[in-house]
Amino acid sequence: MTILQTLLVFVGGPVLIYLGMALFVFTTGRARRHQAYKVGQEWQYAPQWWAGDQPVAVPGAGGAAATSGSTRGGARGTW
Repeated sequence: MTILQTLLVFVGGPVLIYLGMALFVFTTGRARRHQAYKVGQEWQYAPQWWAGDQPVAVPGAGGAAATSGSTRGGARGTW
């Protein structure tokens, strides 16, 4: 295999793959561009369900008392 063939295979191939992926990433979605939300703009959509900041009580969760004993354990496996 000549130097030119080696460069075409090991340099040209990956460069073409990266260029193809970049072309795909930067050209898709340009045709269907919609207006982005700007701060202070009226929100025109239905409210979304969100419960991440509200505590949720799960029955039976956290009801066990903490136990203390002489058992040993850990990452070393000395149980």
